Amino acid sequence: MSPRIHVPMLEVLLAEPFPHTPQEMVQLEQRLSTAAAQTADQILLVQVTRAHEDEAFVRQAIAQARAQRAVPLVHKGLRTTSVLLLGGTRLIIETPYLREDRRGRRGRRRRTRGLHGAGCYPVLAALGITDRVSPATRSEIALHVVQAASYLEAAQMLSRRGFACDVSSLVRITTATAEASTRLRDAALEAALRLPVAPDGPLAGKRVRISLDGGRVRTRRMHRGRKTAKGRHGFATPWREPRVLVIDILDEQGQPDRLRLPLYDVLIGNAEAVWALLIGYLRLLSTASAEVVEFIADGAAWIWKRVELLRTLAEIPAAKVVEVLDFYHASQYLFETLATCRTMPKAQRHALYKRLRHALRHQTDGVEVVQEALRALATPHRSMAIPRALGYMGTHAQRMRYVTLEARQLPIGSGQVESAVRRVVNLRFKAPGSFWTATTVSGLMHLRAAFKAGRWDEMMMRVMTGTFHVPSFEPVDNAVSQRSAAIQEREMPQTVVTPRKKAA
Repeated sequence: MSPRIHVPMLEVLLAEPFPHTPQEMVQLEQRLSTAAAQTADQILLVQVTRAHEDEAFVRQAIAQARAQRAVPLVHKGLRTTSVLLLGGTRLIIETPYLREDRRGRRGRRRRTRGLHGAGCYPVLAALGITDRVSPATRSEIALHVVQAASYLEAAQMLSRRGFACDVSSLVRITTATAEASTRLRDAALEAALRLPVAPDGPLAGKRVRISLDGGRVRTRRMHRGRKTAKGRHGFATPWREPRVLVIDILDEQGQPDRLRLPLYDVLIGNAEAVWALLIGYLRLLSTASAEVVEFIADGAAWIWKRVELLRTLAEIPAAKVVEVLDFYHASQYLFETLATCRTMPKAQRHALYKRLRHALRHQTDGVEVVQEALRALATPHRSMAIPRALGYMGTHAQRMRYVTLEARQLPIGSGQVESAVRRVVNLRFKAPGSFWTATTVSGLMHLRAAFKAGRWDEMMMRVMTGTFHVPSFEPVDNAVSQRSAAIQEREMPQTVVTPRKKAA
């Protein structure tokens, strides 16, 4: 029999006198919100109970759990566990428990939990309830952790809505969510490297832009050996470079298509790991069938020396690939080179820089104009900056044909990935005094990248179902925030209250 829903708190609140001051109004609103959330938890309790009372559903959940495990599972009866709900209620429930079947196995019993734990609760897992939290609760906790400036701030933000959760639980749930998402992503991209490229994927026929850039975070590496006088191990705080990749779609004018979500992802690892991630995405999304593929980045050597290998392994025809050196990085490099000419007056250096920058941007032979001007400055008493700049211009000459790019309606700036680095990495993980373990911060940045790209629900559905769905680039309605207040007011539910008597 399903439990009954009790709403005594709502009845008590309805019996209260109406508020007389703004302070009383705020307090009443907060109490009503908490009571409504707790009532929703009671309704959810009824639904979870109904799921356990349905014998067919229970048998299906048990069979599904056994099919997903590589080892046989034995039914150990009912066990009591807790589930944290979105309204802050902790549900205590008896549910079927399956554990690895150890009968007939030799050797000592394992004392530690495996990758997915020592056992599982199949009925709860079929409902998306894992790590002792409901799916919506998991989503809200992880979202607050990657949005807030710290774990403590996330806990405080949740407590304001009546959801009390300690910091250690926030960390445990969020890191488990990140591990599940990255595990599914890595498996899907590894499979994409082995399977043939589909001709009709999400990026087929699109104008695609790919950009890469790196940020900086400080990591924590514990020292081994003897502890300090305070009983602690010392640690080093080396800087690490998280690499951010952005894949987005351009419209016919060369602007980012505002109706199609970009794809962000982050990885802390060496260059080979980052390129394996990118190649997997390009194969999975059928980038080989795109109309044009623009690869734009700054002048980092680790990027450009691998682009040809990227094109080959992603099976993208060479005629479709356009390599672009970000114009603003090229301009900065030119400015810093001219700044080394100390014998030239500052006003003259500035005028020369403006003339060369304009030529690079607006003349078909702009690269040659800049090279000729730099050769004229390469006198014997100059520093090595001029020869280095000439080598730089020669290496990237075909990537700096900005007039041709403008004619093809292709962007010349990498502002998209620069913005992604700032919003995903710097604003959350580069705070003074913040030191992270590499695994933890990589997972959290992966979650925050999904949020900043507008793909949070897509990522959470992947975690809940245990299935990696190919990222969609279909048009979405993201103009809700841009609609006028009058339109939003018409669409919101309204209640008209007519006083019985007018005030005297």
